[in-house]
Amino acid sequence: MERTTIKEKLETLLHLVQKPARYIGCEFNIIVKESPLVRVAISYPDLYEVAMANNGIRILYEAVNRIEDAACERVFAVAPDFEAILREHQIPLYSLESFTPIYNMDMIGFNLAHELLITNVLQILDLGKIPLLRKDRDEGHPIIVGGGEFASNPFPAALFFDLFFIGEGEEGLPEIVNTIARAKGRGLSRSDTIREIGKIDSVLICEDYDFAYNGIEADISSKKVVRKRTISCEKALFIEKPIVPLFRISQERAVVELSRGCFNLCKFCHAGYYNLPYRIFSPERIAREIFAQIDNTGYDEVTLTALSSSDYKYLVTLLNIVLPGLTARGVSLSLPSLKVDKNTLHIIETISGVRKSSLTFAVESASEQLRTISNKKVRTEDLLEIVDFAFKHGWKTIKLYFMIGLPGCEDVDEAETIIELLHKLSRLGKRKEINVTVSPFVPKPHTPFQFEKQMDMEYFYNVIKKIKSNAPKHVTIKNHDIRSSFLEGLIARADERFGHVILNAYLKGARLDSWHEYFNFDLWKESLEEKFPKWRDLLLSRKKEGTYPWQLIETGNEKAVDVMMERILDLASYKHPEYRYSEFLNEENYKEAMKNFEEEYITADVIRFIFSKIGYGRFIPHIDFTENVKRALRMANVPMSYSQGFNKREKLSTGFPLPLGIESLSEIVDVELFKTLSDEQLQEILIKVNKSLPDVIRLVKFRRVSEKQTVMAATAAVKYNVFFKEEELLEKVMDGLKNREKIEKRSKDVAKEYPLCEVVHSFSVEDNLLSIVLFMGKESSMRIDELIAGLASQSITDLQGVSFLKICQYRNSNGTLELIE
Repeated sequence: MERTTIKEKLETLLHLVQKPARYIGCEFNIIVKESPLVRVAISYPDLYEVAMANNGIRILYEAVNRIEDAACERVFAVAPDFEAILREHQIPLYSLESFTPIYNMDMIGFNLAHELLITNVLQILDLGKIPLLRKDRDEGHPIIVGGGEFASNPFPAALFFDLFFIGEGEEGLPEIVNTIARAKGRGLSRSDTIREIGKIDSVLICEDYDFAYNGIEADISSKKVVRKRTISCEKALFIEKPIVPLFRISQERAVVELSRGCFNLCKFCHAGYYNLPYRIFSPERIAREIFAQIDNTGYDEVTLTALSSSDYKYLVTLLNIVLPGLTARGVSLSLPSLKVDKNTLHIIETISGVRKSSLTFAVESASEQLRTISNKKVRTEDLLEIVDFAFKHGWKTIKLYFMIGLPGCEDVDEAETIIELLHKLSRLGKRKEINVTVSPFVPKPHTPFQFEKQMDMEYFYNVIKKIKSNAPKHVTIKNHDIRSSFLEGLIARADERFGHVILNAYLKGARLDSWHEYFNFDLWKESLEEKFPKWRDLLLSRKKEGTYPWQLIETGNEKAVDVMMERILDLASYKHPEYRYSEFLNEENYKEAMKNFEEEYITADVIRFIFSKIGYGRFIPHIDFTENVKRALRMANVPMSYSQGFNKREKLSTGFPLPLGIESLSEIVDVELFKTLSDEQLQEILIKVNKSLPDVIRLVKFRRVSEKQTVMAATAAVKYNVFFKEEELLEKVMDGLKNREKIEKRSKDVAKEYPLCEVVHSFSVEDNLLSIVLFMGKESSMRIDELIAGLASQSITDLQGVSFLKICQYRNSNGTLELIE
């Protein structure tokens, strides 16, 4: 199917699904190449709002698109409603950049961060009309490549992939793409191209790995060992212009790395061991990347990522460099993996400003015995001391994370130790909020716990039930889904035979397994019994001298794993460093920047900006349209005023929200400025703003305003143009407008009738165009699409061949309508 055909079909279908902005591309900083030699798609196989928050996708997108003759595009998993539409209308899944069917790609690369993404891979291949099984693909199909942390044991998914790249892909993926380009130039077959790619370091060719089994052990003696690729921080990509999503995603902010790997070496942490060695970026580089991303995205928050940001030795140095500049721009900073101790609490207080909302503690186990076994460097007395200090200094909420089922758990009462600790903490902070999350331990390959037993679900349910029954009343207890953790553990240490379980579960309907609302464990239970009846063996402890397929993946950290396997932490003697950083936080610079920022609280001028929202822009929800505008104004350095108080926000106001799926020529945004700009400066800003917006949103014009009333308060009516492809439908609507006295309006499944004259101010028709003015701000006010559907006696989703365009809005001036402009 041609790209233009896909777009034409989607025009009439996207209004039928929730969150259509997931499927339209068009974002700011998107890279579209018309005729590349090699076209590849990359995927974090989850829904858009999770996938676009994955930093690996940002890195790989940048790495491949730097190759002149290569285009890197994106494709993600889809929600059930969109899957049904693609199947019903036989539309192949496509890339978001060029709407190319993914079966026309040269390669599709999947970044797999965890085991529960695997059925989403099958959904993407299936909807893309690509055979699910490697053995069924032929010359016309793209090469399917997997990577990410899942690849530390790729064999459960080996049936579905042609290749796996083991390790950090920002060098390896461009090498693969360049190899494909050379192979195309030489006219090599698909299988020969795969063999050429297999010569690249850290590439595993899946068809070369089949095993003879003795229970859960495998004969791996004749198979090639593949070593994980790790790159230095000097070679890591500098991300300057990440794609800015059109609507809210799970992390709506700039993301910059502090380090890779971790030296804490908690024995349960797969990411900590698999991503070794520990490497840090220089504070100067991080600072440049922070401000480059802020300049090119307009985000008002930056997240500094690391497995343990407290251990970044230049943290205070970095904060001293960036905090004044970020504060001056109204940009906040978050350190999500910052350990809370006496070293870091003053840092948290400073970057939180006046907002002291919550502190997070990853305790992992309430039992000091299990912490010593797990190498978790947390002492109960230190935890009690810092929580007491925090509560006395104004913090309102603490969050605690516990892991149950760790090795040694059968020798302690895990529930009782957690309950006892929670009672001690609750006595420290009466009327304070304590939120607890309990998660099952999952043994993973390449960690010191890789051979340990996985506790069964009954154990986890019993522990959690006891905790919830006996915890202090004001403590909120939540738990991770036991069944999904159980499945994650089964897949993590499985082998190629488990691929048949995955395929069977997918064909039964399993997908989006990391989403609570979509996860169906019954499908997995059925598939386990049908395709791998001895699956319970996967839960048992393993022989340390045994051989398992994942041992063919060499991380380079095997010695560290072996040493830590035997080590027991002397927690009684462990002390946090008195001060872990080489300098102190320059709070005076921060306070001075904050004082200067307070000058932006005043309002010196108000500018009315009028935007259009056309094409696929009609699928951007109102609140997200406003965020796109804010980001563009920030990138254009518009001197917006800020509100004071708990959450500082730009002072701007908009009109009534435009219903999703409707285009507009007149979206008004009034913006307060803390300093006056000349007409020439405003004209320059118009150009800058349009350069900082996605193409589907345009700044049309602007003017100064002096009225105090907000746009919404002033708006009495809105004019729409409604285009009808079918004359018969237009006749029905016109008959209703001329002859009906009342119209039904539904609100939260409650229907109420209103006189039509209280809904419609006026209308006119010419050819197939209906111009209509609707009252706004009244109890009787209706959405334009709801009104047209009601007049035609149809549902909104059944309206075919009808398009809507908002033209302008009016105020009430002495009983007559006056244009707001």
